[in-house]
Amino acid sequence: MTLFPTPEVQDDAAPRRKRWRRAALWGLGFVLLLEVAINVALNLGVVQTIMARSTSRTELAWKRAWWLWPFGQLHLSDFTLTQQNKHQWWQVNMDTLDANVSLTALLRKRVDVQRINGKGAKFRIEPSYGIEDEPSPGPDYQPWVIQLADVTVHEVRELNFGRVRFVGDLDVQGLLDIKGRDHVHVETPTIRVNTGFMEVDMKPVTRLERLEATAQLDVPFTEEKGWDLSQALSARIQGEMELLPLDWLNEHLGTRSAVSLRGGGGKLDLDLRLQGNAVANGTRIKAAGAELDVRAGPIRARAPWSVAASMEARSVDVRQATLRLALAPVRVSGPEGTGAEVPEIILTVLATRGAEHSDWQLEPDLRVAKSRPVDLKMLNPWLARTIEIESGSMTVQSPERTKASKPRDSLRLSVDSDLVTGRMGDIKVLLRAEADVDARNLSWDTKSLSLTGTTVRLTNVSTNGPVPIRAWSGVFTLPQARLSLSPTVLSARFSSKLTDTQPMVALLTSAKNLPALLTSVLNIQNVSINGRVQVDDQGLQLRELKADGENFSLEGHLDLVQGRLTGALLAKLGIVTGGIEFKPGGPNVHLLNAKQWFAKQPAPPFR
Repeated sequence: MTLFPTPEVQDDAAPRRKRWRRAALWGLGFVLLLEVAINVALNLGVVQTIMARSTSRTELAWKRAWWLWPFGQLHLSDFTLTQQNKHQWWQVNMDTLDANVSLTALLRKRVDVQRINGKGAKFRIEPSYGIEDEPSPGPDYQPWVIQLADVTVHEVRELNFGRVRFVGDLDVQGLLDIKGRDHVHVETPTIRVNTGFMEVDMKPVTRLERLEATAQLDVPFTEEKGWDLSQALSARIQGEMELLPLDWLNEHLGTRSAVSLRGGGGKLDLDLRLQGNAVANGTRIKAAGAELDVRAGPIRARAPWSVAASMEARSVDVRQATLRLALAPVRVSGPEGTGAEVPEIILTVLATRGAEHSDWQLEPDLRVAKSRPVDLKMLNPWLARTIEIESGSMTVQSPERTKASKPRDSLRLSVDSDLVTGRMGDIKVLLRAEADVDARNLSWDTKSLSLTGTTVRLTNVSTNGPVPIRAWSGVFTLPQARLSLSPTVLSARFSSKLTDTQPMVALLTSAKNLPALLTSVLNIQNVSINGRVQVDDQGLQLRELKADGENFSLEGHLDLVQGRLTGALLAKLGIVTGGIEFKPGGPNVHLLNAKQWFAKQPAPPFR
């Protein structure tokens, strides 16, 4: 038997279906209206305005957006995220960004974005200026929270840190979490460079051949310090890169620098680990380069180079870092083209820090292989007006160390000559010289080299002047010394304890018409002497010259050019005081009112 609904039931079902269709149409219309409202709000800056009312330090912006809510992804073009505080300003730009966004989270002052896929990104960070401290929020303040999770960005074209930036193409995956005045957390488990360059002041310095990295940035906020970046970064960076020629460093040395660099390009193999902004255990860096050409005034040095550095844990509480710089071979030449060749120079620095020390304890070690003999005649363009060298050579090396050597001996250089012959005007000079250079005091200011702490030993000094010198020896210390390179000028303060004054007497009596009585009178034993000296291509100058011995004193100033003396001295022997004036026409002796005469002979300044 077949049952059919009664006419009354059929009449009730029809309106019910109409009501359902009407509700569905109203629901669809509401969804479409909400869809339109959302897209209008996204493109008219409503979301940005809502955030700006709560904080002026974080800004979201985009040019175009559309969203097929609630099923599709949000699509943004020309997306920008900006964060600013009193100390730092940073910004992220993306050409396109697709993401799943929680609309309801915006009502709770949250930007909650999942599965972000971006393309064509740029990042820039720089110091903030003229930004006042953000006023402390009230007790009911609810900060905006920005959470970007599962982020993948392709074709990151620029990472700009001010003077240093990356340009190229890299891919990155990670997350970003910003909570108002509480913290900023960035985590990037994968960073991979496809191609790119590192630049300094817009000039390429390295080409990245391979680079992979992971990084984590945690920046807490405190009322005392604001955003605290002191221990914010932890990372591991592994890669290989080509080091471009080092000519770009010349701009940083300054236009008035006497030093210039050329060449030196090479390769760098890097495994850098950072923990709390500091280099961490396991770090390895190796680099090697082609010949680097360094010019410093008239001096030119060329050498291939290599660097190796590492950081290890010697024990639970002790960390040790090692840096090794090698130059081999090193060729040094002067203005005439002649020069020296050192087979190898190696500087090793061992740095150790334990739990009981807050600072690193440094143990440097310098090893210089004995150089080939250098013809000292190459110094004549500089020294000819003081002493013109006719023959002689010198070598440079680090002294050999024994078990009894002191730690300071690990940073010393020894410069030794064989028998040197030369002329000071008409006087022939023979001598041997040795210089002991304390490399701990070496410093370089791009125009001059500090040689403070150097000791100079002269032996077998002999002359054939009016008062000849026979096999004299003396030691001079230079508590202050500096060698300028362009032009070449040696300026120093010197002191010495002389067993006798043979050189002083020979120098003074080399002038004609000087009383011969001074020859025997001024030959004093055990004399302390000190003063200031300058040697340049015009000759030798002595200033603030003082000598003291038993019942003897001497002071004054002298200029020596090709064996000719000019200047003034005041000497006292016992109760006798006399002045000696040196001038082109010949010397004069002043025994009457010698002190008054000397007071009227001021020393001219150094050239």
